[in-house]
Amino acid sequence: MQIETLKQPTDLQLDQLMAIWLAGNLAGHPFVKADYWRKQVPAVRAALPTTRLLVATEADTIIGFLGLQGNYIAGIFVANTARKHGVGTALLNAAKAQQPKLQLDVYIANRSAVAFYHHSDFQVHAQTIDKATNQPEYNMRWHR
Repeated sequence: MQIETLKQPTDLQLDQLMAIWLAGNLAGHPFVKADYWRKQVPAVRAALPTTRLLVATEADTIIGFLGLQGNYIAGIFVANTARKHGVGTALLNAAKAQQPKLQLDVYIANRSAVAFYHHSDFQVHAQTIDKATNQPEYNMRWHR
């Protein structure tokens, strides 16, 4: 597995990123209506090239990515076939190497993600409600 920054993703790479993004959201957030995620696809696809993208690849295929906006992690997504193989941890470690502080928002109901971030030394900073989905979420922070 290789981790690198993806500058100016091609249409094919955007297709790969979006497939991983949609599958990850559908699998990780069964408490949010699937239609919500499908409606977000055009906006997310347009936003990805404006985000610092750290991608994990194997044999020139993207198997996961992390979107970084300043010190804010917009999301970590790993292909179904690559989950539980250290891809998310490798992406998060790459982001930690680049930023002295990181923060993110995670749905409280996404227990596996909350546990992953706790295990990665993130601490709950605040609890809010995501206005778009009406779901409670944690703002979590990490610093060196």
